[in-house]
Amino acid sequence: MAVMAALSTVLSGLEAEAKCSICLDYLRDPVTIECGHNFCHFCIRQSWENLQYSFPCPVCRHQCQEGTFRSNTQLGRMTDIARLLHITRSKRKREEDLSLCEKHNQVLTLFCEEDLEVLCPLCTQPPDHQGHHVRPLEEAASHHRKRLRSYMEPLKKQVADVQKLLAAQDRELLELREKVENQAQKLSCEFEHLTQFLEHDQRAVFSRLAEDEKDIQQKLSANRTAFSDHIATVKGLLTEVAEKSVMSEVKLLRDIRSIVGRCEGLKPPALYSFQLKREACCLPPQSAALRKIMQRFREEVTLDPETAHPNLLVSEDKKCVTFVKKKQRVHRNPRRFTVSPVVLGSEGFDSGRHYWEVRVEDKPKWAVGVCKDSLSRKGKRPPSGRNRRWTVQLRNGDYVAQGAVPVPLLLMEKPRGIGVYLDYELGQISFYNLNDRSHIHSFTDTFSEVLKPYFCVGRDSKPLTICAVTGCEG
Repeated sequence: MAVMAALSTVLSGLEAEAKCSICLDYLRDPVTIECGHNFCHFCIRQSWENLQYSFPCPVCRHQCQEGTFRSNTQLGRMTDIARLLHITRSKRKREEDLSLCEKHNQVLTLFCEEDLEVLCPLCTQPPDHQGHHVRPLEEAASHHRKRLRSYMEPLKKQVADVQKLLAAQDRELLELREKVENQAQKLSCEFEHLTQFLEHDQRAVFSRLAEDEKDIQQKLSANRTAFSDHIATVKGLLTEVAEKSVMSEVKLLRDIRSIVGRCEGLKPPALYSFQLKREACCLPPQSAALRKIMQRFREEVTLDPETAHPNLLVSEDKKCVTFVKKKQRVHRNPRRFTVSPVVLGSEGFDSGRHYWEVRVEDKPKWAVGVCKDSLSRKGKRPPSGRNRRWTVQLRNGDYVAQGAVPVPLLLMEKPRGIGVYLDYELGQISFYNLNDRSHIHSFTDTFSEVLKPYFCVGRDSKPLTICAVTGCEG
């Protein structure tokens, strides 16, 4: 027993001499520095790698001159002996303690993503463990060190690619600013022709444009922040991978699955691309200066015979309606008007902008405009405060804008045709004199259901005609 104790003491001392103070492992290619301490050749070179003038000993901090060291082959042989003695003692201990290790069957299992690697911590030779899958510690660490290093170039490339995307995102901000400025200039030019009437509309349009710009800027800024955060994440991971790749085998293999998963699962955020809403920058048609905008929203409106009063005759092309004295034989239909000589358009609108024109010529009595699809067909008045139609009409020689409250109209010239413009979202219905495209009247309301074109025909033989989309000059 005394001999074994002495041998153990000698072995402990030999192991202490044979281990590097930097990597704490057995010396590999040992060298001795000026102060007499021994280190792995690789470890001391790495420790002094970025030093120029002073080279301190990692153990005693002695300042060595010029960072010189000499190879210690004798210590290398001693290290080999110490390693062999350590392996021999470990094997003997395992054989003696069958409760902890049953004939070399104790293994350390590391799950590394796709494959299962089984490493024995007590030996380095696979043949010692016939019957189960093993891999030497150095070989496993070398494999994963190479694997980690293979991620470095892709990660660097990803940083460069994300920086390019970030530059593109900055250009998007400049492009947004330029587009907003260009659209604001165009809108200002259009507003110059309609300053008096469009003062309210101008403020509303620019407000929506500013809100759109603010919203897009926030999204672009958030996207830019996401890119910056991603770059920081990638750089941090790059640093972690670089540090991990030079660690000792045990430290390198610790938590290897987590860092591999983060490297392979890393994805940059998507590039946000904006599209400025053009509708927010389109003004409603108001005069001859905006004839092109009228044409843009022009609708092919037709009459719905199923809604026509029995005294109204609708033409085959559904573009013309005439009052006839003799009631026609028609099918009963809850959608048909039975009191007032009214017919609705076939088209229903629940969003967007729409424009159509009606020729009235010299009819002594008529009404054109827009109504809710729920308008009573039996001539009943809606409850107070609930308007269901918006029209311009001629009755007894007087022109009236008929909404919730009738508004008398003073027209300098008798219109031969009426233009009707509906902006559903803005809640506006406007009427124009087709003689000179001048504005007659506008209603402002809030819409929440389907609206339809409205036509009321006087008790005379002169027709009311819907103009084709090709035009209807006054």
